[in-house]
Amino acid sequence: MDFPQHPFWDFSIALYAKPGVAPACLDLQERHGLDVNALLFCVWLGESGRGPAPPEALAAAFDAVAGWHEAVVRTLRPLRRQLKSGFAPIEAGLVQALRARLQKVEIDAEHVEQLALAASAAAQAPARPGLGAAERAAHAARHVAHYFAHSGGTAGATDLDGLCGIFAAAFDLPAPALRAHLETAFR
Repeated sequence: MDFPQHPFWDFSIALYAKPGVAPACLDLQERHGLDVNALLFCVWLGESGRGPAPPEALAAAFDAVAGWHEAVVRTLRPLRRQLKSGFAPIEAGLVQALRARLQKVEIDAEHVEQLALAASAAAQAPARPGLGAAERAAHAARHVAHYFAHSGGTAGATDLDGLCGIFAAAFDLPAPALRAHLETAFR
């Protein structure tokens, strides 16, 4: 499938591939039911200098993709996972080939969701390249805290540890500074 180019998708692919980011994102997804795409969107808005996004614009973006995420992305994931261990008596190679195709479809569904997030008002602010890393990280932390609140969740110490790992991969700042931004945002 051909998708239009967008810096949010490119950012997400690069960030998710960095050491520790995927496990931290998946842990937050499993424990809180968070949408990893929305989480990455929050980080990207800050990292790209598009923050601070107004809470109502963020909420509108999250709400705009919630139905798609629930009906499409979350429907594909359990089926793909179910096929991971095979499906006897069906030949394992056939099952794994189908699973691989489902994984590609799931990634495409996430790509569609990211493009919808990128089209939201929250993402329409022009990037301000003059912002320093500390200010961009602070904006991203506020966006993530708003997403947690919007999702009805709260972040504990383990969550902040995972978020610190994600932020460390996105921002060139010392871990204590990143932790401080997150702790301030989640107060």
